[in-house]
Formats: sequence, C-alpha cells, structure tokens
Amino acid sequence: MTFNNNDKMFVSILLGLVLIYTFPLLTQQSYYIDDLGRSLYGGLGWSGNGRPLADVIFYVINFGIPITDSSPLPLILGLTALVISLVYIRDYLFGNDYITAALCFMMIIANPFFIENLSYKYDSLTMCLSVAISIMASRKSYSREISNIIIAVTLTIAYLSLYQASLNIYSIFLFTFILSDLTSGEDLKSIV
Repeated sequence: MTFNNNDKMFVSILLGLVLIYTFPLLTQQSYYIDDLGRSLYGGLGWSGNGRPLADVIFYVINFGIPITDSSPLPLILGLTALVISLVYIRDYLFGNDYITAALCFMMIIANPFFIENLSYKYDSLTMCLSVAISIMASRKSYSREISNIIIAVTLTIAYLSLYQASLNIYSIFLFTFILSDLTSGEDLKSIV
C-alpha cells in the first residue's frame, strides 16, 4: 500500500484523535489486573495463556527478561499499529470519504468494551497488534488470490498467537467487506 498526502494527513488526524481519547490512560500511574504481577516479577507468562508471540515481542522490546514497565510506549505503539491497519482498509470501505472513515474508526477505538484492553500497561500493545493484524488478515483473505490467502493464514496465526479474542474482529471485518460489496451492487455469487 502506498500512502498519498491525504492518507498521511488522515493518519495524523486519526492518531491525534486516538491519543486525545486515550490521554487519561497514557498518563495513569496505576496497574491494571495482570500488570501488577508483571511489574513485580518481571516475567513474561503469556505463553501459558496461548499467546507465545506476546512473549517474543516483550522479550525483544525489553532486550530479555526481566521485563520492565515502559508505559505509555506499549500503548502508543499498539495504537499506532491499529491506526495504520485502519488506514489500510479505509480506501476499500470508504473511498475518499475521510470524515466518515475517521468517525467510524473512532467508534471502533472508543468502544467502551475496548477501553479495558487499552487499560493494561503491558498487554495493550499485544492486544492492539492482534486487532490490527486481524483487520489486515481479513482484508488479505477477502481478495481471494492465492498469495494473499497465504499471507492471511500467516497473519491469522500471528494474531491468534497474540490475543485470541481478535478472531471476532476478523469475522466482523470480513462480513463488513462482503456487505460493502453487496451495497455497491456486486452479485453475491461473485463475492462468495
């Protein structure tokens, strides 16, 4: 994907809105559920929950173990990845309607159910990355070319190794692409 000047402006505006929305989380100094144990013991422990790629990411970011609290960096990196993945699908779903795209994408990020995921000091990065990768995987798998299917399978393994609940996001966006094609007048047989 190539970014034109409008896309760069869209990324800047959307990321700015997201950072304003998450400002209280960026400045909080308290730990949320699992964060306390990770900050006390410096261990990884995501592999036991079926999230081995999360262990790898934090091992690399922290140059080994023990892991340290580098917040708000994980949240900022995760939100940036999420915004970039949303920009990746913007053109397909909204064309040149940047305002509608920004409003719809903000509803995804400002979702009251997603705010809990963003509240973690450690897990927010891997949860956001998982959602971002699942969005890109759904777009790749919808194109139905063999090379894109292989990429989509690889991305699916990656997002499931980060946070399994992102499978729902994959399904929702795949359904959204189908609805988008149906509303633009494509035949259901050509889509399926």
